[in-house]
Amino acid sequence: MPAGKSRTWLAFGALCAATLAHADYKDNYALGLKAYNDGDYAKARELMQQAFAEHAEPAARVRLYGQRWEPYLPQYYLGMVAFKQGDCATALAQWNAPANKQVVAQVSEINSAQQRDAATCEQKAVAKTDDKPKPQPAAPEAPVSKTVAAENPPSKPPVAQPAAPKPAETVPEPVAPPAKRVDVAVAKPAPAIVTPPPAKPTPPPSNTPPAPLEEAFDNYLAGRYAKVVRLNPEAITDTRARFHAYLVRAAAHFTLAQVGNDNAELDGARADARAARALDGRVTPDAALFSPRFRTFYQDSK
Repeated sequence: MPAGKSRTWLAFGALCAATLAHADYKDNYALGLKAYNDGDYAKARELMQQAFAEHAEPAARVRLYGQRWEPYLPQYYLGMVAFKQGDCATALAQWNAPANKQVVAQVSEINSAQQRDAATCEQKAVAKTDDKPKPQPAAPEAPVSKTVAAENPPSKPPVAQPAAPKPAETVPEPVAPPAKRVDVAVAKPAPAIVTPPPAKPTPPPSNTPPAPLEEAFDNYLAGRYAKVVRLNPEAITDTRARFHAYLVRAAAHFTLAQVGNDNAELDGARADARAARALDGRVTPDAALFSPRFRTFYQDSK
């Protein structure tokens, strides 16, 4: 989303809905794991790509549902799908992503498997390089025969030619004197009357969200929840915009609480939800943007 681009509230909401049709990325990730374990790599790749688009930050341990905790590593499994299909270039690109390597190093079993398969891909790359034909050295040029050089002695120096005679000098024709200048009085035009341009009407106030709120929504859609919670809704003067600021910050606090099992984040989410409801108790979170768990939590935060 380019910085500084003006958008109306209606277009802003439509963009959010189109970007995140299903905000609960954990469902796609869990289904992707099942498809990968079942050997359905095409379906696994599609689901992992959706999960990665919805939430790009990996984690060593997240709760998918109930009491099931798993490492959240969509790029690792995208690399494994490519590896299973013989595409080592894509596999290495996914595994070598800095965020993926940092979190995979914390999960010993997956780290060992990734290092083993990455070494296999690197060995294949070296083998392909060795199989390429090496360029042959160019054949040396045959020496020039001295006999041929002797049979072709150098040519004689050129004979100097006599200088061409100089052309006869021409006498310039006389030039007539310039004509006398006659000053003719020219009437000056009357000065033009300059009329000032009409005053431009004052444009109506822009109906776009404040820059801090717009940035917070961008970070929320990209999964950068730690940046969203830094938003200060009280610094926003417009009541409607301040309501949305509390709402998106509550959702970010709630997601961090779910991922890290952090009660302090959960308390922050509850306080922001109450502040948003105090500003506008009729509005409910959009189902296309916020997960079902958060919407239920929001309604219960009274």
